[in-house]
Amino acid sequence: MEPYRDSVEHLTDELKRVDLMIRRALAIARDRHAPGGDEFRGLVISEPEIESLLESGEFLLHHWRKQDAVKAQLEPFDQKLEETDKTILQRRDLTVKSGRRLALPYLAERFGLSAAEVDLLLIALAPELEPRYETLYAYLQDDVTRHRPSVNLALNLICRSDREKLVVRRFFAPGAPLLHFRMIELLDESHDREPTLLRKFMKIGDSLLRFLLDQPPTALALGSYVVPRLTIDALEVDDATRAKLTNLVDSLGRAGFSNTVVRVIAETRAEQESVAEALAQALHRPLIKVQAADLQSDPAKVNGLVRDAALLDAVVAILGADVSLAPAPDEQPSPAQAPTKFWPMLESAPGPILALGPAAAFPDLPPDARIWRVDIEAPDFDLRRQTWESALAGAPSDIDANRLADTFRFGGPQIRQTSTLAYSLAALRNPSNPTPAMEDMLQAGRSLSAPNLTRFATAIQPRYDWNDIVLPDEKKQQLQHIAARVRHRRTVHRDWGFADKLSRGKGLNVLFTGASGVGKTMAAEVLAKDLSLVLYQIDLSSVVSKYIGQTEKHLSAIFHEAEMSQNLLFFDEADSLFGKRTEVKDAHDRYANLEVNYLLQRIEQYEGLVVLSTNLQRNLDDAFLRRMQDVVDFPMPDETQREQIWRRHIPQSAPLESDIDFAFLARQFKLTGGVIKNAVMTAAFLAAGKSKKIGMAEMIRAVRIELQKQGRLVMKSDFGKYFDTARTPAEKEVM
Repeated sequence: MEPYRDSVEHLTDELKRVDLMIRRALAIARDRHAPGGDEFRGLVISEPEIESLLESGEFLLHHWRKQDAVKAQLEPFDQKLEETDKTILQRRDLTVKSGRRLALPYLAERFGLSAAEVDLLLIALAPELEPRYETLYAYLQDDVTRHRPSVNLALNLICRSDREKLVVRRFFAPGAPLLHFRMIELLDESHDREPTLLRKFMKIGDSLLRFLLDQPPTALALGSYVVPRLTIDALEVDDATRAKLTNLVDSLGRAGFSNTVVRVIAETRAEQESVAEALAQALHRPLIKVQAADLQSDPAKVNGLVRDAALLDAVVAILGADVSLAPAPDEQPSPAQAPTKFWPMLESAPGPILALGPAAAFPDLPPDARIWRVDIEAPDFDLRRQTWESALAGAPSDIDANRLADTFRFGGPQIRQTSTLAYSLAALRNPSNPTPAMEDMLQAGRSLSAPNLTRFATAIQPRYDWNDIVLPDEKKQQLQHIAARVRHRRTVHRDWGFADKLSRGKGLNVLFTGASGVGKTMAAEVLAKDLSLVLYQIDLSSVVSKYIGQTEKHLSAIFHEAEMSQNLLFFDEADSLFGKRTEVKDAHDRYANLEVNYLLQRIEQYEGLVVLSTNLQRNLDDAFLRRMQDVVDFPMPDETQREQIWRRHIPQSAPLESDIDFAFLARQFKLTGGVIKNAVMTAAFLAAGKSKKIGMAEMIRAVRIELQKQGRLVMKSDFGKYFDTARTPAEKEVM
């Protein structure tokens, strides 16, 4: 007698036992299907069938009386079953001694399954391996539509008396292992709204089926299976963090894994998954990654996850919600499901459970578990620079690894992904020479670091530069000083050590004040283009929510996303968000003040460039002004500046008449740059509508339209010799 070579060979022998059970049941059922019987049996309940049921006596004993009637025919099957059991047990013992593990006995031992429960599992397994069982089950159930074994059929196959059948029903109780760990699913194929237990059909779980066949666990009840290859030494973290992770593995080895939760604090999903894989590899166990949202939304599958983790001896890593994924704007927040809904279900998992996510995730860890906590610090500048230099090997020398490391705060996996995407962008631009430029790297990094920011902000690709903006020299120098502060931030903070003196306030917060149209938004674009930043203009309608606490969540998501790539955040009409705090008289005042308090703290923590603009500086909270590193007051343009604005808003390719008097326009009309831009655009469309060049007549009419929009009267003294040009044909007729 030889040991089993593998689990499949063992299952083959076990299914021979199932075959014997079925043959035995067929011997009992033969009289039902005697020749000349009703050809519609199983589809129609006939009168003779009802009479037969009534004549048999007590309904509960019907099947067993039929069994007693053919007892002599059943003895060979019972004897053969006993012999097969002994042979299987002997070969299993030999297999254990040879050092090999068989899937089915391991499953039974791990979950304490009885021999009867194993038989029920095999009966459900059979049609998954061989379709002929479907035909046999349909025959035994007297119904051609029933291809899976019902609970009633399974109990009849393994039981030998009515009492035993009633006792064995406990294996289908909700807390019994077969159902609790989702080894068997009970289905209703009869379209009955509330079928009885006996009429439900049994189906084995797909991931359990693969385990029993020694197949790779590609599909699990929940989550994804990972064979860890990344080591702790290969993680792109600093030495202190690497030492903490190594010490954690050593401590877990001594303390044991039972009822243990390891809380890993990491901001990005890439960091979380890398740390989980490295810890699993160090523990010499596979990894199952699962989203916390999936555990909460489908708690019925959590027990299936525990089953898979126990069978595979895997570490379960729960990935918490990303704080950057705030609820949709103005969407009513649903009550948060407490984590305790799934923590108790995970108590029987082999452990340890890795709970990975930002600091705000998993607010309610199980109180009776042993908690370990490890904070994964974001990679510092030196580590990011080294990773960039490695990823940029072979790239053009003009790509600045220092600048990339300073701009993007993410680590190795995203750095390599950014480099790959940059090469793709270059290939789309020039397939014959797919060499990325610095702009490709910046574009790729921003697209990967702030994918959700557009939910609350409008991304503006800056077009204006220093030559486009017209300001007094003093104001222009003030803006250039702001750009210099951002450009040399690394030198001052890192190289000169000023960052060690600052716990917060390492970013740059700037306030632009002035009337509408004086160039505040254009100045923000000029800064963004000069610094190669993407300008995100915050959409206040998406940020502000009527639900308490949602505005803060939206702002948290904005700053969290922007921090990964140091974008320029532009809050236009900032006084609507950053207004003065008021005396608390009711709940509305309290929550309004909370929003302002949160904003005060958050903009000071942000390490990038924040530009706020307002027409009403007096409405801003005094604490905001204190937190502004610079305040730029944009004045109304004087006559010389207005003439420059008129000229610069007209492209070189635009067709112009020679009669345009820019000096007159600048002298006579005290307009802001924004109004002048609108007037130039209106004049261009007036000329295009007449298929002619842009002339003074179009300019004058455009100015009149802009003045009327502002509710100002059209005075002859303003338009001078062009007054008739400004009037409409109807007005001329009246005169």
